Amino acid sequence: MKIWPFSRSESSTSYGATISIFFFSLIVFVEVFIYLLFWPPALQYWLIILSLDLVIYFVSSIFLFQFLGEPLIQLVNRVKHTSITLEPVRTIGLRGEFGEILRDVDRLAETLNRERGGLLETYGEYRNIVESLEEGIMMIDSENRIIMMNRGMEKIFSTNRADWKEKYFENFLRTYGMIIDETKSIVRSKSLDKKLLLREIQIDIKENPATLYIFNDVTELSNLEKALGRAEQLALLGKMTASIAHEIKTPIASMKLSVQLLRKQLGNIDPDSGETLDILEKETKRLEERSLQFLTFSKTNFELKPVDLLEVLEEAVKLARIRARERGIKIEFHASQEKMTVNGDENSLSSAFLNVLVNGMDASVENGVIEVKLDKVRTSAVIIFTDRGNGIPPDYMDYVFEPFFTLKSGGTGLGMSIVKRVIDAHGGRIEVKSQEGQGTVILIRIPLLR
Repeated sequence: MKIWPFSRSESSTSYGATISIFFFSLIVFVEVFIYLLFWPPALQYWLIILSLDLVIYFVSSIFLFQFLGEPLIQLVNRVKHTSITLEPVRTIGLRGEFGEILRDVDRLAETLNRERGGLLETYGEYRNIVESLEEGIMMIDSENRIIMMNRGMEKIFSTNRADWKEKYFENFLRTYGMIIDETKSIVRSKSLDKKLLLREIQIDIKENPATLYIFNDVTELSNLEKALGRAEQLALLGKMTASIAHEIKTPIASMKLSVQLLRKQLGNIDPDSGETLDILEKETKRLEERSLQFLTFSKTNFELKPVDLLEVLEEAVKLARIRARERGIKIEFHASQEKMTVNGDENSLSSAFLNVLVNGMDASVENGVIEVKLDKVRTSAVIIFTDRGNGIPPDYMDYVFEPFFTLKSGGTGLGMSIVKRVIDAHGGRIEVKSQEGQGTVILIRIPLLR
């Protein structure tokens, strides 16, 4: 409702206030005039003064509401809207001092909006950087609840970050079986079989202090360091065994020749002497085999040339079957008829395959079966040896390829070490899977010659 017939000026607020003051002054003037004119005033005059006061007060209130109250309400509503949305009102209607205040609020909102846009842009850039990191980043609050994870954490722990929102950090550690060392820098996860480097950063915020954890997966680096250390040890060990093998090679040959000459010279001898010579010959042969194993283990130069892997494996199986028949063990051989050529050392490969088969026979029971399969998988030849023997205890699986490690009495522990060295030299891979009491599977991959 618009009572005032004229349009407001730029200083309408001041104008309204001036009009209101004028009416109040008029009230005072009229009352003073009546007091002076009708003194002492009678009752009817008092009623006239009271009525006149009420009329003037009513008119003044309308003016005050129109020029002060209504603009003030509009100003409050618009400022509330701006404080919530940070959007300028940009409406026409408020003029004068209230209009100036609203324009100042609009300018402040525009400034805050620009600042907020800059902050959001910076936040987005930092978030993209954090998300793109290979390292896992996790933030926990003062109550040890997880409040943030990046994609690196999902990748390292094969998890979904949403599943851990607001969960306790201790539960996270327990779930993945993580053990933190005394320095709080190395973490080992039993369930993931990983080694992690951990860094802890305290974020000092007065109201919401937090802790930032950075997980760096160093499993591959640790494995490379171990492999390098192992390679250095094997190289040193190879030199030692080669030296020992060469030192005993000549005496063994002399012993072997001496036993043969002694047998010829004695001719027909008594059974006890003959048994003694048999033992000497047998033990000399065993020493010769051990010497050859040492030399094979220390071998670093392989004569690589194109060879038919099927022929090499067939030859190894034939030699193994001679021993297997003596123990009542059957060797089943299944091979793809497709020709598979590899760049290899024929003698070394044959010796490696024979070693695997001998180990399988040693682990098998009488009338046992050993399966050998040869197949082509993409660009590699895959050989699988399966026995149904005693298997390897879980605690010993990490030591299968270690030199001089053996579960057999009288063994040198070089057999599987030699196999691994040969396969590695051919650019291949060897894997062992075993269950105690059920048997062992050995899988060998060798790249085919293109």
